[in-house]
Amino acid sequence: MSSSSVTDVPALLVTVHTQVRDGVPGKLLAHGFMTSASTVLVPDPPRELASPWRRYILRISRSPGQDGPAELLPVAGIGLAAVHGDGISTAAAMLTLIWPTRFEVPAVTSTPERTAELLIRHKGDQWAVYAELGFQVVRPARKPGPPDEWWLGPAFEQDVHSSAEDFSCGTCGSSPVCCRRPASLVAADAADAADAA
Repeated sequence: MSSSSVTDVPALLVTVHTQVRDGVPGKLLAHGFMTSASTVLVPDPPRELASPWRRYILRISRSPGQDGPAELLPVAGIGLAAVHGDGISTAAAMLTLIWPTRFEVPAVTSTPERTAELLIRHKGDQWAVYAELGFQVVRPARKPGPPDEWWLGPAFEQDVHSSAEDFSCGTCGSSPVCCRRPASLVAADAADAADAA
């Protein structure tokens, strides 16, 4: 855990861009937030962010009103998780960076159960959920209308979960400790799976 409290660390403004050439950002695609020094979560990502053929780059800076230069970091990989169940429908892209940011990112932990509870209470609004969990988020202006649910198509069905808790575990790649469960629960789940087989 960081020695600074979460509230002492200024939030970071994170934007995802296409990479037009090495180190040069192109079109702004989405906003996200740091979940660790080398991972970013993008709530309700645009379809353009799911292309395996594009290269992406992040622009990371202090939130508006803070001084200091921006940092540009290339994206090494992207994962997708979505939920369509438990009364909510939302998706997230988890971006892994080639190397960690130089900015301080406070460590925040949660459990799948807590995250799922907040997702249901906030009706799938991930910005509200992760802010309540203690992540330093800078919410972008809302676009009018409901988000595009492009990820409900057959090409992404393996990424869509039917429960908020499973979705929460699907986004755990962005937070290395959120899906760790006590050994007794892991053993019980394994025993239940063996009994069902």
